[in-house]
Amino acid sequence: MAKRILLMTLAMMLVMMGTIGVQAEETVEGKEFVLAGYDDTEYRNWENSLFFERMEKITGVGFELKQFKKNSEWTAFKNGLEKGADMPDVLFKAALTTSECISLYEKGVLIDLKPYLEANCPNLWAWLQENPQAMEDIALPGGQIVALPYINEVPVQNYLWINKDWLQRSGKAMPATKEELVDVLRFFKEHDMNQNGKDDEVPLGFMGPFDLKFLAHAWGLVANDYNIFVEDGKVKYLATEENFRPFLEWCKELYQEGLMDRDGFVISSNVRSQMVENDKETPKYGMILTPMAQDAMRTEYADDYEIVMPLVYEGKQVYRDFSGHVLRGTFAVTSGCKNVEKVLSWVDYLYSAEGNILVTAGLEKEDYYYTADGTWKLTDATANNTYFGIMALISGGGTTPGRLNVDFQKKYADNPELQKVLEVQQAFEQYLVKPFPLYSLTAEEAAQVNEMQLQLGDYVDSMMGRFIRGDVELNDETYAGFQNELTEKYQLDTFVDFWQKIYEAR
Repeated sequence: MAKRILLMTLAMMLVMMGTIGVQAEETVEGKEFVLAGYDDTEYRNWENSLFFERMEKITGVGFELKQFKKNSEWTAFKNGLEKGADMPDVLFKAALTTSECISLYEKGVLIDLKPYLEANCPNLWAWLQENPQAMEDIALPGGQIVALPYINEVPVQNYLWINKDWLQRSGKAMPATKEELVDVLRFFKEHDMNQNGKDDEVPLGFMGPFDLKFLAHAWGLVANDYNIFVEDGKVKYLATEENFRPFLEWCKELYQEGLMDRDGFVISSNVRSQMVENDKETPKYGMILTPMAQDAMRTEYADDYEIVMPLVYEGKQVYRDFSGHVLRGTFAVTSGCKNVEKVLSWVDYLYSAEGNILVTAGLEKEDYYYTADGTWKLTDATANNTYFGIMALISGGGTTPGRLNVDFQKKYADNPELQKVLEVQQAFEQYLVKPFPLYSLTAEEAAQVNEMQLQLGDYVDSMMGRFIRGDVELNDETYAGFQNELTEKYQLDTFVDFWQKIYEAR
């Protein structure tokens, strides 16, 4: 349970779709403010949450609570907010998109918080002063800040993990180039690395084209979810780059040799989760692309894996910055709030070191305690309480405003491997590049580009799979046909022009 709590902290920006379709929970009467938000964590009901009770004691600010457990209902609630109507005072774990922020601000529902931050959010303001780019990242095009962020000191990435026991047994060094990577994968394939007498090793595990594109860094290619990146002020498209075909040919060779998971193009995240829960076999993955090893295998196996640093291409190491330090849209104040300063003082506590501990580990002496060597452990009562993360914490089930306390997480005594992982993740950051800067789209712009992406992106991913699996032969003729389809049928030039204008208008 303790490991799950810490892992939720590292991945709390990944907003999960709810499975429990209920209306907003009943509110508690007699509080000064109304807080509405989204949290789909099974069995967690905010009105029984120790987190809100403890926050009220610490800050002196109490809320009536309106919890939504289904994303579609929360989205409908946000979209239905109107100025002057019966609005909550704040939106918490709000999952506000940029277009929602723009729309709600223009409707007069949300207010600009920027003028209040220096005086009322000293913890957040201090971090923003140290990170001036973040101030721009969380602002609307006009400079207004209508929603506060979650600050992740160790941003979630889609890493390549390797079984360090297998690597040690192979006698090979940690791969640093694509050639060394293939050499290690072949060794994993040809030997009974899990020593179970079966030919069941999967040298490289992945889930579809999304994961494989992270391997394209070995060919100097780094793009975002829209397959775009900026080079010398020009927006470019991943699938039309010179190295994209060699990258596909390389992946095809790996696939044909059996070095890639044969089911990698058909396994979804839901299927992977089921596999993890039902897996009673020995580890079978030599390497796997996933944010956290625990996402892809049983917890007792996950500690056997470590992160592979970005592979060298032409003397350089680059890797896509997947999530960045700043996750926008977690907390907002409406124009119906009568005391903005007070609710901001409440949320600012979450940007303090102590506030993040409350979110992720609870209260000292009640839920955790420090040992003589400065590390910390969960109390016996907490460690043996299945519902601790539901009743006492607020992480998971949506992204909470605040800032990750990395130093505290590193001192978790019951999992020394976590400290090593965090240190490697921090070292990994020097190689991260953001393919495209943070941007703001109106609802109309988002609808326009998403309609194009739905067809264009799906076509690229589909052809990646077909080329790599061998469903379509990869030769001069078929690749030229692929390139022509991008432009003639899927309007790639229009797509790139759209992003060029967004880039220039920042």
